Amino acid sequence: MNTPEPAGSAGDEIGAGVDMKSLWTLLDPGTRQWLMDHTGSVVVPRTVTAAMCRESEQVVPQDAHGQAWLNEDDMQFIRTRAHSAFAEHGTERLYEAVQPRPTRLPPDSGHDASHYRD
Repeated sequence: MNTPEPAGSAGDEIGAGVDMKSLWTLLDPGTRQWLMDHTGSVVVPRTVTAAMCRESEQVVPQDAHGQAWLNEDDMQFIRTRAHSAFAEHGTERLYEAVQPRPTRLPPDSGHDASHYRD
């Protein structure tokens, strides 16, 4: 099964990615934070893409919907920046998606909830 490619990804500007390394220092801290908070996103929403264009005063390759597409180099660069930022602030967990533990189970559940208590 063929996966659809983003508009323009057949080797032209969008397929080449955004070149995040050259844009990074030009971006607002809030935009950089959004990118670090969403390190798994291949597609950058149009509002963030518009902010990237405005802040860097450069044209960022976009699809027909105004979204930027990140290539593997862009994503790796953002992950590296995110790891560095989190390490600097002493945070050990970055990519974990852990659901909160239940604090109390219903009395009729038949489960021992003692291992859920702190």
